[in-house]
Amino acid sequence: MSPLDLSVTTSSADTVVTVSGEIDLAVSDGLRQTLDEELRFTPAALIADLSAVTFCDSSGFTALVQIRTQAEKAGVPFVLVTQERALLRPMSLLGLDSVFNVHPTLDSARDALTR
Repeated sequence: MSPLDLSVTTSSADTVVTVSGEIDLAVSDGLRQTLDEELRFTPAALIADLSAVTFCDSSGFTALVQIRTQAEKAGVPFVLVTQERALLRPMSLLGLDSVFNVHPTLDSARDALTR
């Protein structure tokens, strides 16, 4: 199992949390905490770049749903970036594709946020 790697890039336009590795029970809480910390700064938008995530279990999706709910309450747009079938397929099966705003690239996510 590959460890989860998180990095945060902040600009006036958005905060991007770039995630790579596998999201499972061992690391999902750390992911949620990192996203939650960034949300406290009330960025113009919060983007979770999951392009390099190869696996996500239910605890990871739960963490993402919790952050989406908190972002909505704070009035902060929260979007996901991924083209990974390993994420898109379970999202679709769980009905989360209608919950999350998912974009294939960081550029397309930023374009959508500025519209």
